[in-house]
Amino acid sequence: MDILTIFGVMIEVLLMLSITCIQTFFYYKTVGPSQKWRGLRLALAILFVTIIEAALQLVAMNVALWVSLLFLIIVILYPVFFMGGKFRERIFFGIVNLTIFMFSVLLTSSILSRERLAQYTSETSWQTLLLLCTLIITIYGILVLVITHLNTEGRRYIPRKYWTGMTLCFSIVFVGLLVVQYFNVRIEDTEKFRTYPTILSIGFLVIWLLLYFVFYFVCRYFSKTTEANALVIQNDMIERYMLRKQASDERIKVLSHDLKHSLTQWRMLVEEKGDANALQSISEYEEQLRSSLLINVENETANAVINQKYWEANQERVEFQIDGAFHKDLLMSKLDLCSLLSNLLDNAIEAAAQAETEYLRRVKLSIRRKGNLLIVMVENGYTIEPVLENGVFVTCKKDKGLHAIGMRSIHYVAEKYDGVVNNSYENNWFKATVMLRGYTIALSDEN
Repeated sequence: MDILTIFGVMIEVLLMLSITCIQTFFYYKTVGPSQKWRGLRLALAILFVTIIEAALQLVAMNVALWVSLLFLIIVILYPVFFMGGKFRERIFFGIVNLTIFMFSVLLTSSILSRERLAQYTSETSWQTLLLLCTLIITIYGILVLVITHLNTEGRRYIPRKYWTGMTLCFSIVFVGLLVVQYFNVRIEDTEKFRTYPTILSIGFLVIWLLLYFVFYFVCRYFSKTTEANALVIQNDMIERYMLRKQASDERIKVLSHDLKHSLTQWRMLVEEKGDANALQSISEYEEQLRSSLLINVENETANAVINQKYWEANQERVEFQIDGAFHKDLLMSKLDLCSLLSNLLDNAIEAAAQAETEYLRRVKLSIRRKGNLLIVMVENGYTIEPVLENGVFVTCKKDKGLHAIGMRSIHYVAEKYDGVVNNSYENNWFKATVMLRGYTIALSDEN
């Protein structure tokens, strides 16, 4: 084996490695990573797939062209075995990715015909192969970046019956590209005959882009519809809960008021009798009554939610810390305040409850004011690493039908009051910060 052959094999391996890395990025942005294949495991999977693809391409060039079909099958099966998402999503985006790659090959072959390659090199050499590979990777990478920029997170809500039609349409475009590539290899290498595959390739590219934009808008439609329905259901539940809680609070206030008067009368009678033991018991009851409200943040709605979450945290053996209070001129409605606090604390308590160490089994709620801005910050420990998909945190639970609705509700409330939501996590600590226009007047900043 001469040096040029070895160099050609090296270029082929590097090409396949680059292609595999690009398609891994594509699947990571679309269907998301698999829980099993991450870090070193994913790196080994990429290396394994690269070796298989490079071997198939070398065999196809030197022995039999039909081996290229096995290469295409490997590209489609790669997300099926090593990526996340539902099975139909992995197959669909496997076909989409393969179509993008076919476009890259066809556009490269249209740009670099043999006549044009002859202008660069007098004979076919490693320089020609290197130029060809560079163009393929460049075009492929640009197309992938453009497609992954479109947020198709709403695909999770598309009914099953739509997937068959979409997969079929994209498969037809892919088969058309295969036919174009077949004739592109076999026709005479003249500018006249090469014009037709180029025109067909551009035509299929336009059709494919139209199909993908239709898919994108379908995703947006179902995402918005599902999100709106979920928020309506959630807000209705919160509203009914608040009505029941308000009635319960009124009843508790009446009972507490009556009990205070009764204790006062009993204390007077006991003092007259001089019974020290009875007087001590009454003092203990009065102290329990004063501390019956465990946490007071100067807002009835917030008190109801926070005390409930405080109790839930204690049940899960999670330490709950509160810092700060609300001011009287709070602008937010009771429903929005309840939704914001409930979702923030639910997510934090659930994550902290899964932690194994006592240090991480903690939740801290901070309430601050800056002018007329309300700043609510919730920090919690976690063991299971958060998963980001298209900038949105997704659930690790099996039922993903209504995943991350809590986070959507938080964003909805923040946007309603001209606010922003910022999430950050490192060293097994997650911090969610919500800053919004929560007060009617701008007071001096609270430190």
